[in-house]
Amino acid sequence: MRLFRNAVFSLLLFSIPGLTQTQNAPPDPYKPTLDRLQATTTLPLDDWKFLATDLPHGETPGSALADGKPLAPKQDLSLPVWLYKEAEIPASLTGYSVAGSRVDLNLNIGANNGIMISVFVNGNMMSRSDQDSEVPVALTQSAQPGQKLFIAVRVLPSGTVGCCGGPFVTRLDSAALVFTPPDARPDPAILRQEIIASELLIAAYPDGKTQRGQQLDAAVKAIDLGALDKGNQAAFDASLKAAQSKLEALKPYMSQFSIKAVGNSHIDMAWLWPETETVEVVRNTFRTALDLMREYPDFKFTASTAQAYVWMEEKYPDIFAEIEQRVKEGRWEIVGGMWVEPDLNMPDGESLVRQILLGKRYFQQKFNVDVNIGWNPDSFGYNWQLPQIYKRSGIDYFVTQKLLWAHEFTTFPYRLFWWQAPDGSRLMTYFPSTYSGQIDPVTMAQDSAV
Repeated sequence: MRLFRNAVFSLLLFSIPGLTQTQNAPPDPYKPTLDRLQATTTLPLDDWKFLATDLPHGETPGSALADGKPLAPKQDLSLPVWLYKEAEIPASLTGYSVAGSRVDLNLNIGANNGIMISVFVNGNMMSRSDQDSEVPVALTQSAQPGQKLFIAVRVLPSGTVGCCGGPFVTRLDSAALVFTPPDARPDPAILRQEIIASELLIAAYPDGKTQRGQQLDAAVKAIDLGALDKGNQAAFDASLKAAQSKLEALKPYMSQFSIKAVGNSHIDMAWLWPETETVEVVRNTFRTALDLMREYPDFKFTASTAQAYVWMEEKYPDIFAEIEQRVKEGRWEIVGGMWVEPDLNMPDGESLVRQILLGKRYFQQKFNVDVNIGWNPDSFGYNWQLPQIYKRSGIDYFVTQKLLWAHEFTTFPYRLFWWQAPDGSRLMTYFPSTYSGQIDPVTMAQDSAV
């Protein structure tokens, strides 16, 4: 049973003047430098093999591995399956010494249904997770060049229903070893993130753009890739420190951007799974969020769907009482205002109005909260009258996301905009950058530069 299903983060942006829309941007002049910085800390893992069976003790497959087949990029896999890769810690990456670095295995295995992923390295289990909770797997705190790594990954169906119907599809989307240098050395990956974030925010707002662009350019030009080519590690590290020092000139500008990240978990209400399982997922998710609030005083959580709260009230009153307290403290935010997060294509206006009427009434009675943020990240479409329905129901803002999904014909060009209905009603609408967002500096900068 997964605790968080399709976890996303809503990013609420403040102190951002003069929003602009940038399209048909010219090629990035810093791309060669940024690509080289990434190559110094990331070693892609290609040329995997797979066995389409659930071997006993498959982490040490022995002679069975001789029957392993080469895995093509993004190849669809049937389950169960074992994936295998032999790797070696190099002495350097594009001239950058990785000795003594922390090494993480970054695996991205995707599926349209529930899967469980077990990762073994040299016969030892290093990680076990579902697809929604994949994180980099720490392999060592001090890389030793020449160290051999035999990576075995077991992927099984988890029994939970995933997304979008169709045949069960699983694939290895990407895999890499990621190296983080010791604290005494500057980290090329962090510098790269700082450059990209600065570049995005400078380009988005016209005031003072020329001066800030010059400051960023000076920082990038301080990076001595020639020293890296010559194997002069000390000179290259010194150039990274010099670049970071020059970036300090941008700190007053960058500090004006304030981002508040609020945790959220989208939960389908009994879509292709039993209602009893839905109740368990809601219970486990809310319980985990409340536990995190006790552990991290600054953690805040957002949840919609009146029906989810009704289940907690009726079946788990202790959890419901904790939620009531967190709402009073301002740490648990109620959004959506509807009874569930509905499809927005097929229901008629009467249905949607009643969704909001009953949902808002429940939240007002139980939590003394008048919900004014519409929340429906998983709808596959939207009727034209939605701003009118929301505004006349006391909803002032709307958060959704699916229109940003890749499409072969149309790319939706906006992220933060006024959506106007035929009657003239206008609704401030915001699209987070991804359906399942991460706390990532570059992604956050993209959100701030909409």
